[in-house]
Amino acid sequence: LDRRFNIATRAGYHCAALVHRFLGTVEFGGTLRISLGYFNEKREIEYFIESLKSIVF
Repeated sequence: LDRRFNIATRAGYHCAALVHRFLGTVEFGGTLRISLGYFNEKREIEYFIESLKSIVF
């Protein structure tokens, strides 16, 4: 997402390894985290969703 779409994200365990064991995401290397702020606009969120879809599907 960062290189192709200029969207900053973070992947991993996010200092919560036990939670990832419970969720069963350890084998996948954790989860993907995005952070939204007060000033994010609807179009930016839609852009993220469409960008993610293009990678996943």
